[in-house]
Amino acid sequence: MHEFSIAQSVISIVERSVPENNIKKITSVYLSIGKLSGIEIEALKFAFSIIKKDSLLKNAELVIEIINGKAVCNDCGKSFELSEYAIPCPNCESFSLKIIEGKEMNVTHIELED
Repeated sequence: MHEFSIAQSVISIVERSVPENNIKKITSVYLSIGKLSGIEIEALKFAFSIIKKDSLLKNAELVIEIINGKAVCNDCGKSFELSEYAIPCPNCESFSLKIIEGKEMNVTHIELED
């Protein structure tokens, strides 16, 4: 389950991003995750809940925004939403696509208690 390594990476990113002397309490960590990223959201939440216990994020909530997939057809140039891989262009039915959104995973912001 690679979600445990992703959760550990998220915790490391947050800990490096927040100056230790300013930490009172990290309350929330916001992520944006693409539908096409291959990340299992529930598994990531579970992994985060276990790993965070021994970190500065022990009280933090994980807030996840799902980013829809989007592709551009290399043959006709039409852009369209893509809910999964191996879907043809709805305009010309070509499978020659360039995915432009939906594979990402980013820590977008962190909320701290004053």
